[in-house]
Amino acid sequence: MPALAAISIDALSTRSGVDVEAIQSYQRYRLLPKPMKVAGNLVLYREDDIERVVFIRGALALDFSPEAVRQLLHLTSKKDKKCGDVLSIARRHLDDIKRRIAELDRIERTLSRLVASSKPSMTIAECPIVQALANPERRSGHREI
Repeated sequence: MPALAAISIDALSTRSGVDVEAIQSYQRYRLLPKPMKVAGNLVLYREDDIERVVFIRGALALDFSPEAVRQLLHLTSKKDKKCGDVLSIARRHLDDIKRRIAELDRIERTLSRLVASSKPSMTIAECPIVQALANPERRSGHREI
């Protein structure tokens, strides 16, 4: 049975180790349920939101998208379910990370080549960096972003 005790956002922040601004952003991304509103502007969270906030912080630290975090949170509510669905989400995320790393490697090679071929004494018109930015087809191997 979920805990019914209520805590303030400051207590949630302190006990989870997640700052108030991050907790509020979790709410905006609909990763954390809206708190109970009581007298005035006071809002109260459930004790079990502490674990949820820690879980969200961990998932976002691994760069899972908010949608993937929502899916993972949904799966964690089914403790008797097998790990396969979680593994599937993690594998897709890992594949995406590998693709992004490959793209960053291509960008790094292109920019390194441009920086190495540029000299401080060149005019702006001669500058290989400026020329490549103005003429993307000259960047060799780099697609437009």
